[in-house]
Amino acid sequence: MRLFLDTNVLLDGYFQRAGAAASDAIIVKCEGITHSGTIAWHTLSNAFYLVRGHSKSTATAMQFIADLLAWADVAQTSKSDALWAVQAGLNDFEDALQLSAAICSTADIVITRNTTDFKSSPIPVMTPEEFLLAYP
Repeated sequence: MRLFLDTNVLLDGYFQRAGAAASDAIIVKCEGITHSGTIAWHTLSNAFYLVRGHSKSTATAMQFIADLLAWADVAQTSKSDALWAVQAGLNDFEDALQLSAAICSTADIVITRNTTDFKSSPIPVMTPEEFLLAYP
């Protein structure tokens, strides 16, 4: 199954936020044979910025990105996909870009902590915990 992971899921473990265990379990599943994980291009810069700001280390942030790219595919998007996001009608433009990238990657499910912002998604949306219950 092709899973599209929102940035917040990728950062749960690093920041040791509530739900980090479930998010980490999703990442482990994406490193395996049964599921593949895809992220948006802009997730790389967002994650780098947040990890560097927290760690105060460019090297730590680059290692986070390198570790991410060891298992995650990056959705191939274009100008027309960005324009789709502009017209998507979502309140949060970053979420619209995430959804556009998920569509481009032909994701089966979007995994996010922000399910309410993806109510109009044409792709099923689940939290990490919901996914793990449905697909143990």
